[in-house]
Amino acid sequence: MGHGFIIAGIAFLFIPALGVYDLMPDVIGYALIMLGLSKLAALNGDLLSSKRNFRYLLFITAAKTVLFFPLMNLRDEMTVMLYVFAFAIAETVFLMPAFSELCEGSYYLSSRSGCEIPDREYEDLRLMSRVFIIARAVLVAVPELTVLTNNAYKESVTAEEMERPTLYDSKNIITLGCAAVSLLIGAVFFVLAIRYFGRLAKDRDSVAAIRKRYDDEVMSNRLGRVYSGAKLSSSLFVAACVFLMPVYFYGVDVLPELAAAVLMLFALRGLKGYADKTAAPAAIFAAVYAAASLAVELYVSSKYFNGSYSVSDKTAAAYTVAASVKAVGFMIFAVLIYLFYTGISRAVAENTKAPTFDEEGYKKSLGLKCTLIGVSGIVSCAVSAACTFAALYAPPVRFAGAAVFFAYAVFARVMLTKLCDEISRRL
Repeated sequence: MGHGFIIAGIAFLFIPALGVYDLMPDVIGYALIMLGLSKLAALNGDLLSSKRNFRYLLFITAAKTVLFFPLMNLRDEMTVMLYVFAFAIAETVFLMPAFSELCEGSYYLSSRSGCEIPDREYEDLRLMSRVFIIARAVLVAVPELTVLTNNAYKESVTAEEMERPTLYDSKNIITLGCAAVSLLIGAVFFVLAIRYFGRLAKDRDSVAAIRKRYDDEVMSNRLGRVYSGAKLSSSLFVAACVFLMPVYFYGVDVLPELAAAVLMLFALRGLKGYADKTAAPAAIFAAVYAAASLAVELYVSSKYFNGSYSVSDKTAAAYTVAASVKAVGFMIFAVLIYLFYTGISRAVAENTKAPTFDEEGYKKSLGLKCTLIGVSGIVSCAVSAACTFAALYAPPVRFAGAAVFFAYAVFARVMLTKLCDEISRRL
């Protein structure tokens, strides 16, 4: 019922970050936990609230990942300190209730289903989650705060004071020490999580009872599932379109297509049986390609970026290669938009009913709306791909590509909301 995904998600969280470098991305951990809660949250209010907090954390860490790339090009340690400190606080604010509600909800739901969990295990995990969350935030921020002792940032410092060692001089050692302590605390928390959620997963009678309740209360309402899936998929699809906007800072796209591919994957999965079978593999391929495209872009920006977005004799070849890779990426996303459009078309066609006698004409009008979503998205991809090349010689054209996708995201949001409303009319 999802306990394995929760354990896998926690595995990504307990590995500490080395400064700003997250060795096992938290965004993947939050996504796995949300996947594990996808069914359980429908049966318990605490788990539903926990899933909502993990969704907020997913967006926070996505923004954190987006800002990481231009931050590394900026190479300003004071800005890095503020970046780490701000996101550590933001994550702690949502992580604390997320894990607390996860423990409470899972304990209550399993107990009601016949699973006898020792109170000691539940209390130990809940207490250790709080220790882990606070320690995680403090230990990742402390090494970055040493920049405040750096004499290079101070005014009116004498030559004698410049030679005195500060905490900043030992930043690497402090970082490794904090990472080691964080890893130790995280390991204890992870062991408790495995013992607790492992016990829930192994209790076959309890799992069977929860699954039966889910089938009786949730799966029986097929139309409700279609509506909730279409609504969630629509939101993820619009968010993916936002990440397709080419917005550059210091030569790096701060809204990377990699995030768009991941969001598109979940959007296609949300359509369940209505999406084509090739949709998920296509989205995974897009994510792999987007990661390679991002690597090319980071390499070119770090080695050839000349402070502007126009080409020179030195950068012409490298910039053209990067633009070509990005343009191909837009064409891949055009395919994903087509697959989404066909999936939402099937969902709407099979789950709506005309309020008038003209059933055929009514279905045609809905089909036209779906077609407009697909065609407009494909055209937006083609325009952005063309702007990628044109921007090499006329930098302001780059903003046209961003404007096109922004307009498309707004248009898609309006149209998809109307289509979801059509499904909800039959609930």
